[in-house]
Amino acid sequence: MLTERPSRVGAELALETPVGDGSLGRWVARGAVALAVVLFGVLCLYQYRLPGLHYDEAFDVVPAMQILRGDPVTLTRGVGIHLFGRSFPVMLGDTWGVVTTYAVLPLLWLLDGDVLAIRLWPIAVGMLAVLLTYLIGRRIYDRWVGVGAALLLSIFPSYIFWTRVGISVVAHLVAVMLGIMLAYLAWHGRETQGGPRWLALAGLLAGIGLATRLLFGWFLLAVPVAYAILLLADWLSEDRHAAYSVRDTVELAIDRLKRDLPFRSKREALAPLAGAVIGAFPVLYYNLVTRGSSLGLRANSPAGQAVDNSTFWGNLKTAADGLRTLLDGGSFWFYGGIFTNPLYPWVAFVSALGLLVLVHRVPELRRCRRSTVFLLGFAFAVLLLSCFTTSIPESTRLLILLPIPQVLIAGFAVFGSRWLARKLRSRVRPASTVAVVVALLFVPLMARDLWVDVRYHRALARSGGHGEFSSAIYDLAAYLDERRITQPYALDSGFTWTIMILTQGRVEPREIPETGADLAAAVQAVLAASDPVLLVLEEEGNSPHEPAPLELLVSSSGRTLRLEQTFTERDGTPVYYVFRVGE
Repeated sequence: MLTERPSRVGAELALETPVGDGSLGRWVARGAVALAVVLFGVLCLYQYRLPGLHYDEAFDVVPAMQILRGDPVTLTRGVGIHLFGRSFPVMLGDTWGVVTTYAVLPLLWLLDGDVLAIRLWPIAVGMLAVLLTYLIGRRIYDRWVGVGAALLLSIFPSYIFWTRVGISVVAHLVAVMLGIMLAYLAWHGRETQGGPRWLALAGLLAGIGLATRLLFGWFLLAVPVAYAILLLADWLSEDRHAAYSVRDTVELAIDRLKRDLPFRSKREALAPLAGAVIGAFPVLYYNLVTRGSSLGLRANSPAGQAVDNSTFWGNLKTAADGLRTLLDGGSFWFYGGIFTNPLYPWVAFVSALGLLVLVHRVPELRRCRRSTVFLLGFAFAVLLLSCFTTSIPESTRLLILLPIPQVLIAGFAVFGSRWLARKLRSRVRPASTVAVVVALLFVPLMARDLWVDVRYHRALARSGGHGEFSSAIYDLAAYLDERRITQPYALDSGFTWTIMILTQGRVEPREIPETGADLAAAVQAVLAASDPVLLVLEEEGNSPHEPAPLELLVSSSGRTLRLEQTFTERDGTPVYYVFRVGE
């Protein structure tokens, strides 16, 4: 991340670390990072079948299962790659990519279609993200900042519990963003002769991000916005900035851009573009053939929609509230309760301001100024840009900001404690001061996070998950499979892909639209079937014995609905119903 050329903090600060930077310090750091990676994996894999498999998780995986089974694969807008008599999808929707589909495919084959295969992919990449967090923190700040950030991320409730269930947040994009940062830093640092290769890797990862979800382009857009903020901060940090003319300011900005992007050749400048084309090939191919993404975006949003200026502050407040929920971990009501760490938003905010002051005021830390400004600028840009989209992101969409809060907290704890130790050198031992200050900041924060993690796991064990996340989906799938009910009709949309995965394609529900002109035709198809079976999801406020408007249409034809089976959550709350249509 855009660092100044000096690569180390001044010796005065470096010697004040509690463990030191020698051989012992390196082994302690490596051990702590290994612990963080393992701890994250354990917290994610514990009770991995809970909550129940969700519709969005299964959606990415069904094509992989069909490919393994040799079944026909549904191709979005009919576009795919045809090889060896098989069809391979390039997109699952106009904005929904196939990276997870192909990443999970070998795991499905290896683990014989178990739910673990689906959830192991995001968990494994999440463990990689914890390691990459250490490398980023070490690179732009200090080894112990990297260690602290990795430990904080490893027990961070929002990252653990969103990673466990994958969902549409596609948690592996955190690792993708970190990989892009590290590739840029390796190229900019010129440690090796493989400059173009590092840039190509950065472009490849950016392309993979786009091939995962087109939404990733929104986060890539935040990078130039953050860089513009950085250039403004550079200009303001110049003692003579007020005396610069517009021409001088532009020349300084161009000079800084050349130093931040020091391309040695045209080949090197084109390397990231080449990598991006390879990584984003599925998206590019799909849109060259169909223009599907642009058509889909137009269809799903009002023509010319833009956020009205009068709603900007309301949108910003919504985004800020999503960030607060991300930081305190209060998103997981469907686990059986809401548990939060109210310290986290405040500690993150204070740490960001404190670190910003330190890197501007402490001479030995000025090498970290640009990295800190860029990270904060990126976070601000993501929040700002979210106010000009058709949907304001909640905490799940802001997951891409990780591990910025953890890096800032660790940076403030490590550098702030060293600065304080130097100030108190005449009274107490510096190493003792560092240890005490770091402990006072880290221990309460991490202890509360662990408390939240434990409470969520306990709640999950009691509830099995609520609503569409209920573990009752496993019982429903087994019931249909055992009775060879291969094509039930699903009144709600949250059945088809999930049940197909859990029965390995033996049961394939047919979805019936809940409203619209197609409903009547769908009902007639149900009535024409022999002994049709209907699946209904309980929704709060609706009577399960009156799934209107379907019941009204069935009754008008002289047929009746008979409740055959009810599937409940672990506390006895009904969640899934199986009906048969009788005379």
